[in-house]
Amino acid sequence: MKFVEYFIPLVLLAISAVLFGKGWVQFEHARELLARTEPAEGTIVRMAPYLGGRIGKGKLVYFPEVKFTTADGREVQFRSGESRRADHFEPGDRVPVRYDPAAPEKAVIATFSALWALPLIYAAGGLLLLLFGGWFLRRAVKGG
Repeated sequence: MKFVEYFIPLVLLAISAVLFGKGWVQFEHARELLARTEPAEGTIVRMAPYLGGRIGKGKLVYFPEVKFTTADGREVQFRSGESRRADHFEPGDRVPVRYDPAAPEKAVIATFSALWALPLIYAAGGLLLLLFGGWFLRRAVKGG
């Protein structure tokens, strides 16, 4: 019967470890992106509509198209890989951009949420499950 008492806390702690691991990977990805790219200021050109989703259950999403100028003076336009609501950006809005000088067309919009939201979400979920798992484990060990 002890196995059952320890099973849920151990599963929660294992999931917590996975979430922390995924958060760390996302954090390192964002840090590496910042280290190997150059900053620029971009301008939203348009919000390109895309009917995504499963067949019959398509949802209209928008991908921002951004124009910016590289440090060497090249003008580049790219479509963000992250969809947004139609009202998230308006044409003419200024946005921070990060680009690789060797491939500036693969630039990304570098807002705080675009860079750090996933690591924070994974860390928060991992912390929550760590607390619940620890609490359940403590109760199982104490026998109550």
